[in-house]
Amino acid sequence: MTDLERQLTTALERLSAEYETEQRRHSEHVEALRQQVEALQRQVERLSGRVTDLARYSGTYGAGPGSRWR
Repeated sequence: MTDLERQLTTALERLSAEYETEQRRHSEHVEALRQQVEALQRQVERLSGRVTDLARYSGTYGAGPGSRWR
């Protein structure tokens, strides 16, 4: 193996390791974002249910007579 081949091999191995590290970091970031999105979806569903319950309780559910939601 020539000196140039060794240098190229070393450079390729270093780049490959860096790429794997970046891929792993990216995957971890994507997973964290996915978990945040799921948590936000649950929060929106919970709050939507509360709004619906409050609207029913106050008699303003829908756009019937006396409704403030027109």
